[in-house]
Amino acid sequence: MSAGAALLLSSWLAAGDLARENAVLVATVRQQVEEHLDATARARNTVVCVGINPGEAPQSPSREFMAALPRGNLLRRLTECEPRPRGAVESTTLRPAVIVTVGPIAWRADDEAWVTVTYFRTRTQSAMRRYRVVREESGWLSLGPIVLDAPP
Repeated sequence: MSAGAALLLSSWLAAGDLARENAVLVATVRQQVEEHLDATARARNTVVCVGINPGEAPQSPSREFMAALPRGNLLRRLTECEPRPRGAVESTTLRPAVIVTVGPIAWRADDEAWVTVTYFRTRTQSAMRRYRVVREESGWLSLGPIVLDAPP
């Protein structure tokens, strides 16, 4: 195999890995929106502020990533919100917010990932959990938090 062909193949494989990771993260965010935006939160006009943590530090997702999420006026990028001791808020409107950061991903198999999720609503309503995301026929689906009785 020539050096050019090897470079092209590695670029194609890297793009496939990135698409798979994005699909897993999108599935996780969709599940988090359902979890955090119940009827009470929606009545308060609460927004969900989305961050991605690839492993080093949380960052705001791209506009392309946000476009893959459910539409509506309920999602914001991480940089549009502030964690405050009395509760997270959208920076410009001071609407109540839940800051959700997804990642990093721990691959368990080709069709299963465990995704770390951190959320902050208030100082007392915040947590870090792992969620199981699996590939179904229809695509990636977050099944919910992983409960372990002993370390993995």
